[in-house]
Amino acid sequence: MKKTIVNVRPFSEGKIKSKCSIVVEDGRIVSVGNMIMGDVIDGGGMIACAGYIDIHTHGGWGKDCMEPTYEAIDTVAKYHLSTGITSFCPTTMTADIADVEAALANMRSYKTNGARLAGAHLEGPFLSPKAAGAHPLDKLLNPDKNNTAFITRNRDMVRRITVAPDLAGAPFVTALCSSLGIQVSIGHDGSIDDEIYACIEAGASSVTHMGNCTSHASRRYPSPKKHLGLFETALADDRLVCEVIADDRHVPDPLFKIFYRLKGKDGICFVSDSLSVAGMKDGDYFLGSGESAQAIRIEDGVAVLPDKHTYAGSVTPVSRMVSRLYEQGYPAEDLLTMATLTPAKLTGLTDRGDIRPGLLADINLLDERLNVVKTLML
Repeated sequence: MKKTIVNVRPFSEGKIKSKCSIVVEDGRIVSVGNMIMGDVIDGGGMIACAGYIDIHTHGGWGKDCMEPTYEAIDTVAKYHLSTGITSFCPTTMTADIADVEAALANMRSYKTNGARLAGAHLEGPFLSPKAAGAHPLDKLLNPDKNNTAFITRNRDMVRRITVAPDLAGAPFVTALCSSLGIQVSIGHDGSIDDEIYACIEAGASSVTHMGNCTSHASRRYPSPKKHLGLFETALADDRLVCEVIADDRHVPDPLFKIFYRLKGKDGICFVSDSLSVAGMKDGDYFLGSGESAQAIRIEDGVAVLPDKHTYAGSVTPVSRMVSRLYEQGYPAEDLLTMATLTPAKLTGLTDRGDIRPGLLADINLLDERLNVVKTLML
């Protein structure tokens, strides 16, 4: 059955256009223009953009993507939809491979009642002990032919993976994943530029939560040469898109200004890196489940590991990042690109991320301050 959203300004192909109508049929956009067919939905003159896409998130509303239950992944999907996310990559933590595969199997069997699962993001176990962050050191692995076999087994569910370039097996697993159509992000590292370039040449195309657990310029003794780290390489190399947690905590606003100037809208992808405690009140909780669970605390708008005095992840949704940066004067079209077009292009989601005929009818209606007023999945 056809439906028409009338009286909206579509954000399409990177531009906010004049008021028109969007016709939808069987969950897909049919036309963007003057046609009106079927049931009518009044958009009230608001901006109509594609539903936001979050490619790095661990959970929400008290549930973690590592929990192998229907209730857990259903709760996470509904949490994200409530924030304007219509597609997300449920993200695993470093854990025993059997536990990761159990989480992937749970995602595979899920029939969404909320935001769409766009394939999993494996954050670990192939991370550097030099920058593990909240990931348990005893579960980290150096990738080889044996311990990466689970990726091939689950290629249908894995859309992206984070790899530390300073691991000896990093080029191998990067090339393997690239050959399987899995997008490779680099991070949680102690790398120098030579190692980073090797992974880029093997297919890596993004940086995981830029500015957090990303290496900086350093020397490798006894060599006298000073090398760039991942932080500097990412800013200088247009082949890398930067995930950015724009919550003024993980990435302070003045630092975001630098990222924006150097990378632009096509080189930045907003991510929440949200935890199971996203959407909940301040207090003490746990990250992950079972033996891998770690104590965390929400305070002052961010989650921290109280015993390590470091950030564990974000509790700020992508929608809030967009609206708060718009309040600071950033162009609306650029901010919307970072939440829709850039993540879709980076991860190969060719059927969503824009308002164009043929794409999924996942649509956010935004007010003049870019707050999400309503999310439609027609």
